[in-house]
Amino acid sequence: MIKADNLTILLDDQTIIDSVSFNVFRGEYLSIIGPNGAGKSTVLRSLCRIINKSSGEIKIFDKSISDYSQKELARKITYIGQLQPNDFTAEEFILFSRYPYFSAFAGISKLDRDITRESMKITFTSEFAKRKISDLSSGERQRVAIASALAQGTDIILFDEPVTHLDPYFDHQISELIFDIHKKRNITVINVTHNLNDALKYSDRIMALKKGRIVFLKDSAVVNSNDMNELFGIDFIAMENPKDKKMVLVRV
Repeated sequence: MIKADNLTILLDDQTIIDSVSFNVFRGEYLSIIGPNGAGKSTVLRSLCRIINKSSGEIKIFDKSISDYSQKELARKITYIGQLQPNDFTAEEFILFSRYPYFSAFAGISKLDRDITRESMKITFTSEFAKRKISDLSSGERQRVAIASALAQGTDIILFDEPVTHLDPYFDHQISELIFDIHKKRNITVINVTHNLNDALKYSDRIMALKKGRIVFLKDSAVVNSNDMNELFGIDFIAMENPKDKKMVLVRV
């Protein structure tokens, strides 16, 4: 579904991403991890053209990203960052994510409104449909952001640190919601995260970046504590979670 080939990105004459190549497959959950400044969010934003590549190639569904119109691309791939407080109601914000399908002549359709309501039902945001985004907690805003991604109706969703600044309860709730949507709808998820244990728990594969280059890209089941020690320059020990048998990392 996504193919990046020798992707290089320069910002202010500084190389942020240096000759990175990777594929993302249909229905896959890929986590991107790495130290601050590694280029994780830059890679993510390049996949939806928020940031333009300097050189190399990005293909979405075997078509060069540069050949898509903005509306065409928005029907293929969704980017979700940190939803900032604003004066839209939750329902308005989610409805506006249907913009790739709006017609200049017909305006907002019944289908757009039906899909919005269904997206709110799935993400448990119906209860604050009429509340302003600025009146919601960080965890509630992230649920609205996920609802907007569902309403946009794409096969690929890019999450840029969706649980940053959330308390453990909302961290767990949002992570479980993303994974549940991924599994039930076969949506391809790429998730930039600093939560290493979430990456190990939910991902099919993990891509590690450092100084703009890929350090490793492998199945989450074979990532080990030595990989993380080398990536972050600190010591971790690995333990097995008795509930799901997945590896859990503990810093020492």
